[in-house]
Amino acid sequence: MRENVGMERSALDALLARISDSGLLDDPVVENGVVQGRAILDAAGAAVTVNVDPESEDDADPDLDALIDGVTRILSVNESSWRAVIDAVAEDLEEAVADEEIIEQTDLRAELEVTSIVVFADAVLLGFDAPKQFPDSRIVVQLDDELEIANIEVTDRDGAETVDFDSLDDLLDHISDADER
Repeated sequence: MRENVGMERSALDALLARISDSGLLDDPVVENGVVQGRAILDAAGAAVTVNVDPESEDDADPDLDALIDGVTRILSVNESSWRAVIDAVAEDLEEAVADEEIIEQTDLRAELEVTSIVVFADAVLLGFDAPKQFPDSRIVVQLDDELEIANIEVTDRDGAETVDFDSLDDLLDHISDADER
């Protein structure tokens, strides 16, 4: 067991060195088993927290090239690709809550604010706030290695409940069931 801790730390140190050398993140550090730093996501015009997770507890020899490539790809995404992600997220969420009473009507596309990015070797998670339409929730969007939407979750900020939907139909069913209760 002690050997795994050493290998995990070694992988994190190697990842930290690669990220530091690349200049992708400002002030990267190893914290809680990930490399964490700040960066500007130009396409969104936002400063974000970036966590790079080598999942070293699962793999003693993580693919550092894939992780660096994942960080590079998401941070350098062009504005039209970013707009396509925002549009798809907004459309899915608007369809899902179409029959729900919205406290404040606003364009979700304009309100979605990316605050964090988590990069894995084969996926990227984007954390969004939408304080007017989802004041008590956080929106988490999973992108695949082609930066296409693979999943959308709406989670409670207090961590009490995480709701994960495999499809828009599942999300609509969940909302309908909640209305019946």
